[in-house]
Amino acid sequence: MGNPLVIDLHPRALRKICQHCKCPREEHAVHAVPVDLERIMCRLISDFQRHSISDDDSGCASEEYAWVPPGLKPEQVYQFFSCLPEDKVPYVNSPGEKYRIKQLLHQLPPHDSEAQYCTALEEEEKKELRAFSQQRKRENLGRGIVRIFPVTITGAICEECGKQIGGGDIAVFASRAGLGACWHPQCFVCTTCRELLVDLIYFYHAGKVYCGRHHAERLRPRCQACDEIIFSPECTEAEGRHWHMDHFCCFECEASLGGQRYVMRQSRPHCCTCYEARHAEYCDGCGEHIGG
Repeated sequence: MGNPLVIDLHPRALRKICQHCKCPREEHAVHAVPVDLERIMCRLISDFQRHSISDDDSGCASEEYAWVPPGLKPEQVYQFFSCLPEDKVPYVNSPGEKYRIKQLLHQLPPHDSEAQYCTALEEEEKKELRAFSQQRKRENLGRGIVRIFPVTITGAICEECGKQIGGGDIAVFASRAGLGACWHPQCFVCTTCRELLVDLIYFYHAGKVYCGRHHAERLRPRCQACDEIIFSPECTEAEGRHWHMDHFCCFECEASLGGQRYVMRQSRPHCCTCYEARHAEYCDGCGEHIGG
């Protein structure tokens, strides 16, 4: 249990979770890439690379997949995807396509880039978000480029696993990481979550590659209730996590926990009443809940 010293304000949390099962909403968005997210992703890439993200030479191979790396011939597309786990290959109408959509939503949260997807930002916070997003695009954003090492070249060492990438092998290059920096396709993952970097979009920081979500969290705290980056001058911190001052509420009943006792369960704060009703264990002898 804990007792954080915070100011008690009216809750304004609009949590980005399913209202029924309370799981992250990207768990349900598995049938198509939301239009808004597609637009934001295109804008992200066009800010870094001025050509279209669909500018490729993949031919009929692209009809088999929901997405392919730009600039590859059909046989190279097959070679690239053969390096990935089968359940993460984005065949059309497959678990791999659902995985890709889920990761797009998770790794590139729209509310990390544009104020219109945030809830109740003050004008100063909107300005900070715009500056934050523009700086990340300018200094950190990149997109991996897939190439085949010529058989006449010795090759290189994968930045992730440290193993050889030989002549004739396929590799992902990230220009932000410097000339010659490359990865095996299956090794091009976020340093924090270890998931494949969706559509090869990465953010480079301090010698490592990150997905958009975890790069943002290296720079600013993220509210555990609304999932937005915190730009307000004050926030609540409890057990290594952060909340907007007025978002530190019970996960079940949404009662404000400012200045109140709470129980943290699976990194989610609960008021004592909800915790005891839903999760506490009771003694078979006296009937009282254990730990009360």
